[in-house]
Amino acid sequence: MGMAASQARYLSLTARKTNTEYEGQQVNQQRTALANQSAGLFNQMLALEVPTPPIATDYSKTVYTFTDISTSESISLDSIYKNPTQPGSTQDTYTISGSTKKSSVLSNIGTIVPTGDSTNRYNITMKDDNQSYQISVNGGTAMTIYGPNTYDALTPYFQDAEKAAGNNDDSTYPQAGDYYFKYTNPQTNVEYYIPATGPDMTVEDLIIQGEADDSLKTYSAQSYTKDDYFHIDDAILTTASDGTGRYDYISFYPDDQYVNGDRESGQLIENAKRITCKLTQSTVQDDDAFDAAMETYTAKKAIYDKTVADIDAKTTVIQQQDKTLELHLDQLDTEQQAIQTELDAVKKVIDKNIEETFKTFA
Repeated sequence: MGMAASQARYLSLTARKTNTEYEGQQVNQQRTALANQSAGLFNQMLALEVPTPPIATDYSKTVYTFTDISTSESISLDSIYKNPTQPGSTQDTYTISGSTKKSSVLSNIGTIVPTGDSTNRYNITMKDDNQSYQISVNGGTAMTIYGPNTYDALTPYFQDAEKAAGNNDDSTYPQAGDYYFKYTNPQTNVEYYIPATGPDMTVEDLIIQGEADDSLKTYSAQSYTKDDYFHIDDAILTTASDGTGRYDYISFYPDDQYVNGDRESGQLIENAKRITCKLTQSTVQDDDAFDAAMETYTAKKAIYDKTVADIDAKTTVIQQQDKTLELHLDQLDTEQQAIQTELDAVKKVIDKNIEETFKTFA
């Protein structure tokens, strides 16, 4: 290689090396920017407030209860509000609301069918004694059939029940003196009644009737407990003398002190008298407040989880970009080493040419 060619090659390699070094600097700057982004995401993660689930024991409320001496019912007060003081009044009154547990009857009318795949499918078979019969509904436990009998206790359930299903028409009510077959579900203790045409009707007749009509009507009456709400607009509360500010007595007009027993009318009978009941204060868990706190926690946790997931996703992208830049930087380093090796070789050629030229003219 001649002197001129060697010089040109050397300059070309030097330019390539300079470009490679510059490109490497740009890659390092990009990696620095990515590192700053990653640090920012990390700091954002540190600044997040981790939601803490509520503890049930931290949520409680004060509840007043009393026994209504006019009805012997135990009543729990949910709210107590002091009414605005009326001009000339010497006694504060309160609006109170509460509830009491009352027993009632759930009466139902239904049908069972001898065929099909529905949940009300029934099957009647004779027991091993060849004298009595059993019925099973939806493949459940076999239950002994009794009757027919009048079972007059069933009648008031359907006439007086406050909550009933299927008995909107008076003609469907069980009537006093009617005859019924009866069986009891041993798991629920609910009694079921199937109408009979009379005292001489047999189970065989019942089976034939069911197969002919493709259904049998059933009646049931089940006891349950319901909340009966209590509301008084002009109650008088007495504050305890122990300085705690709690109430210890409540005074109000019972229902029988209103005309026709109608409290909503607001018309008191002549010489109406209040009754006074002892209040009992207790602290119970506030389920409503706890449920509200749990809903707030769930919402905050969803936001927290979403933020963390977003930060993780961004961090993953940054890591992938940094890995790509790192690989590119390794390639530039390899290229830099190759250029340097070639520069060293060309420089030796140039040095040798210079040495030989000077020796020629020496």
